[in-house]
Amino acid sequence: MTRTILRDTTERRVALLATGDEICSGDILNSNARDMARQLVDHGIASGVQMSVSDHIDEIEIAIHHLLAHHDALIITGGLGPTSDDLTRFALGRALDQTLVFYEPVWDAIVARLIRFGYNPPPESNRQQALFPANVTIIPNDHGTAAGCAIKYQKKLIFMLPGPPSECMPMLQSAVLPMLTEAHFCQTHYRKSWLLFGVSEGKVAEELDAIAAPWQCTTGYRIAYPYVEFKIYATSEADFNALVPLIEAKIAPWLIGNGRETASAILRAYLPHISHPLRIHDASTGGLLEHTLKTPQTKAFVEFVAQADAAHVSLQGLDAFWQMAPHTHTELVLRFHPRLKLAPISATVPLRGDRVRVYATEFTCRELARLLPMLATTLE
Repeated sequence: MTRTILRDTTERRVALLATGDEICSGDILNSNARDMARQLVDHGIASGVQMSVSDHIDEIEIAIHHLLAHHDALIITGGLGPTSDDLTRFALGRALDQTLVFYEPVWDAIVARLIRFGYNPPPESNRQQALFPANVTIIPNDHGTAAGCAIKYQKKLIFMLPGPPSECMPMLQSAVLPMLTEAHFCQTHYRKSWLLFGVSEGKVAEELDAIAAPWQCTTGYRIAYPYVEFKIYATSEADFNALVPLIEAKIAPWLIGNGRETASAILRAYLPHISHPLRIHDASTGGLLEHTLKTPQTKAFVEFVAQADAAHVSLQGLDAFWQMAPHTHTELVLRFHPRLKLAPISATVPLRGDRVRVYATEFTCRELARLLPMLATTLE
């Protein structure tokens, strides 16, 4: 949810077009649109219409014409592979009324990559991946054979990227965002966000929007359960600097750390600094806490034990969830080894299906991240 205090009707917007039958049929989620829009907004660039079309050359061409008529830039993803249904480059050529040109350096890079992976000689079908409109800027793909490109057309910018997120998202970061910034698409120069825990979106929106109302800014909210991400954007440095301390004073009870990391991330980062492994007995999350905390970097510093009396901390509760009881809330209790001389910590947890385990995990990590710096020397 985003609340806009000031909207610049002259802002330059970027449209997003995804191609692929698998997206239109619902076989896969178009996560690129979500992630690219978030990256654009985080860089102060206005995200416009998002559209998905099938692997049909006429549909792709029509979509390109429509989006360019209402936006100043267009990012196209998908349809750059070597198969017969990869038609995006041909649709773009038709939309621009240009004959595609074979780029020899792109082909050389494709051949080198395919040979490294055992394709010698490379399939001839991959040659179409070296076809682009004339006078484009090639965007290299370090994770696949489908290079992207950028082209200026009638004072507008068009980017063509492969569909797999592991390929197009690094290209967005390395090339697309810098080009858009250089072309002065950045509208909001001051921005900040915080992760809030233990508060509902409705409550925080009502209170924070009231604080932000007198200032020339945009506020935004994103649910990442059990967190709410709150964001502010401003073009005025004075308004931004005046608003930030007012916001931070209000959200202090819901902040964890510096407000940019989850409680589990903070705890994972701290674990390698303790002198003895933290022993945890988990009778609540069904293994989710262990899965969250154990990484190659932390596995030597945290142990999950079967008996509560052998642990530094024991998690109990969530009985209503595991028993499928018809309740709106369930209980979570953290009990500590007597040697630590800590009183139990309890919480009433909203019972929202399996998400209650996520809430319990992050709540536990929040409490341990708060206590562990004080307990590090007493863990044995």
